[in-house]
Amino acid sequence: MSQARRIFVAVVRLEEMVLSVLLTVMILLACYQIALRWFTAGGEPWIDPLLRYLVLWSGLLGAALATARNHHISMDAVSYLLRRRMQQWLGLLTHLFCTVVSIFLFRATILFIRSEIEFGGSGLFGLASWIWYLIFPVAFFLILLHFAIDTSERLRKVVTYKRPKQP
Repeated sequence: MSQARRIFVAVVRLEEMVLSVLLTVMILLACYQIALRWFTAGGEPWIDPLLRYLVLWSGLLGAALATARNHHISMDAVSYLLRRRMQQWLGLLTHLFCTVVSIFLFRATILFIRSEIEFGGSGLFGLASWIWYLIFPVAFFLILLHFAIDTSERLRKVVTYKRPKQP
């Protein structure tokens, strides 16, 4: 197994564990809040904003995990019409494009966090708002990492392509 593949597998496992914990916490907090509203006609005021942040975190981590598993949204209008060799080149080009776009999106999230540090206020539990939004650069870095690793593997396949033997 290549070094890139080992990194990829380790990152995906970490994403799965964090996402599982986030979803479990979200379900438990939501059920607790519902029970409080039923039995005490009220609830904890901090649970709803925390759930909003957890939904944001789990959604973005889910997007990174979908990218890792190649289940992200994609439009494929022509690859099924192409020969295998051309499909490989098209896949390489589209993943290279996605890698470049991910670089720009990651940079935009860094600028957003800088802006939040400078101008943002306080968020939940007295933490600065930028801390709650750190998921943006983390998620887009993970998406960038997944696309970059997949692009390098596709490049290796294109370079080492062997024609199938003709009968």
